[in-house]
Amino acid sequence: MLTPTVRTNPMMAFFAVIVSVAAFIVPVASVNMPSALYYAAVALVFLSLAALLVRSESLPLSKIEKIMMATWVIYPAFTALDLWFRTGWIWIEFQEPSRFLLVLPIFLLVRRVGVSQQAITWGVFFGAVIAGGYGLYQKQVLGVGRAGGGTSGLIAAFGDISLILGVMCVALLQPYWKRRKTWALVAFVGLFLGVAASLASGTKGGWMTMPVLCWVAVDLLEKPTYRKRFAVLLAFFISAALVWFFVPFIQQRLGVMLPAIYEYFVNGVVADGSAGIRLALWHSATLIFIDNPLFGTGPGTFYLEKLELINAGRIPNVMPGLSGPHSQFFNGLFESGIFGPLMIYSIYGSFIWFCRLHFQQNKALATAGVLMAVGFMDFGLVEVIWDINNAGVFYTVMMVLIAGKLSHDKAFSGNSPEK
Repeated sequence: MLTPTVRTNPMMAFFAVIVSVAAFIVPVASVNMPSALYYAAVALVFLSLAALLVRSESLPLSKIEKIMMATWVIYPAFTALDLWFRTGWIWIEFQEPSRFLLVLPIFLLVRRVGVSQQAITWGVFFGAVIAGGYGLYQKQVLGVGRAGGGTSGLIAAFGDISLILGVMCVALLQPYWKRRKTWALVAFVGLFLGVAASLASGTKGGWMTMPVLCWVAVDLLEKPTYRKRFAVLLAFFISAALVWFFVPFIQQRLGVMLPAIYEYFVNGVVADGSAGIRLALWHSATLIFIDNPLFGTGPGTFYLEKLELINAGRIPNVMPGLSGPHSQFFNGLFESGIFGPLMIYSIYGSFIWFCRLHFQQNKALATAGVLMAVGFMDFGLVEVIWDINNAGVFYTVMMVLIAGKLSHDKAFSGNSPEK
């Protein structure tokens, strides 16, 4: 539904329609047709820049909006200064943080003209459904070892985003299943297929976020209590145990983790091609941080710093060609010292705080935002998640769409938040 201000301004009404179309394309194409995701994101950037030239009713920024926007600026600014004055300019190292500057005008546009929540909801739902079909087809019919959907081999991104799309279905469809219980089946279909795509991808690093997401999702209920949260967790662990017992592929993916952890910490041996290597890389990043705790060693320096540690015998000589620590947390730690994780988690934290402040206004959308941020925080423990192109674009664009919608509805509170 368009606000009176937008309806009386044909140009702003046009912007609102295009934003809503893009808001549908972004989630539905995120792991199924990433090229469409990128085109939609670029269109939103240019549209938001054009909108800056159109006069409309001004909306003052709240305190939390200023804090949130400040985190989007500080991170790329810090990285740019670090590249310029310390390590030398490397465009690819600036690609990830620069996205937060590019989506800032999108946020300003959405808070002015709004966006259809139904477009976001059904984009997320069909994104999860198509991803589930894609993943199951590749795994069961084509016999692919680990499904990657339409991501051209970005398996981790496919598994992680599919999982988030499935969980967000439950949140975004809450206004529907709250009124009619039969809609819960629709929400379950989205959840099931999103999780199925993640399982087909074998992205075990993302699965560890499920208990946390279950805990957060209980907020969607009328009266969330600790008893309900623990009941949902119990149901999750029973379901997870059944999946592990009946699906050999999951047993294989998870069965190597504990031996790999034991071998590395007890014997100093990398005994697995995934968990063991990650432990060695995280160990490297930790040692680099200990030697350079305040500002780290700068972007693009991990490879050389790791070679020095290998030559000194401080870490195992395994996968010396890897140029990153395979973790958003440890990546920030070695690059920027204590300021790295502080900048990254302030972006997550301020967005979660913003969503929580709008919880009473729009429980479904606010909870979906929290679920997305919490999920990506956990994904970032085992992947440099924003550095994966479609994952980084998906998170930043969805973040500003959700934040802009919540802000817009707050300013024009006569609008139903479910429209």
